[in-house]
Amino acid sequence: NTYKKIVENTPPVSIDICLVQDRKMLLGKRNNEPLRGQWFTPGGRILKNEGWQDCLRRVAQSELGLCVTDTSESTLMGIWGHFYPNSAVEDDISTQYVNLPHYCLLKENSNILAEEQHDNLSWFDREEIKDNENFHEYMQTYLF
Repeated sequence: NTYKKIVENTPPVSIDICLVQDRKMLLGKRNNEPLRGQWFTPGGRILKNEGWQDCLRRVAQSELGLCVTDTSESTLMGIWGHFYPNSAVEDDISTQYVNLPHYCLLKENSNILAEEQHDNLSWFDREEIKDNENFHEYMQTYLF
């Protein structure tokens, strides 16, 4: 009920991880609303009393199985407003996020694991995403 009230009345702050390797971006097929069934970057909201660096580490670990020790290797891509007609709490409650997407270069091959937030994880070439209606417009604006 508390989170429902937050989503109804204020925009949560979230971090997306734009993980890139060999000019490909990692996307996950979302299991939850908003955007259930669509390919999107891993991410999550910043929790109360959690710094953005800790959120980035937590999301990388929990959604990808990656241990991020140095957040200075990520680059803030800007501050974005994300608006959705529905939410994870109810279909008739819209969601607005203040989003802080971070570009992160994966320097070495790592064993990346999908978890309950995503049905599948896959690497996509920039050209596959660009101007492709199968990818949400926010993914197209994240292109590196």
